[in-house]
Amino acid sequence: MSKLLVFCLLVLCISASLYAVEGASPRRCLKHNQEWNDCGTHCPLKCGQTELGPCTLQCEIGCQCVPGTVLRKDNECVDPKDC
Repeated sequence: MSKLLVFCLLVLCISASLYAVEGASPRRCLKHNQEWNDCGTHCPLKCGQTELGPCTLQCEIGCQCVPGTVLRKDNECVDPKDC
C-alpha cells in the first residue's frame, strides 16, 4: 500500500512540475520589437554589426528581435539607426 502511495505521489509531482514548466512559457513577448521564436539564433545581430559572424547552430527558445531590428546593450530591439 505504501509503495503505491509513494508511486502515485511521485507521478503527481512530476505531472505538476511538467505542467508548471509548460505553462510558464508565455509564447508572447512583452518588449517592443520582439517576437516569440521556438528555434531562433543563438547569436542575434547586435548594434554595430552589419552581418553575423560565426555562430553555433543551436536553437534559442524565447523572445528575439523582429527582422530589421538589432539588439542594443540594454537588451532592447531597435532600428539600427537608433543604436
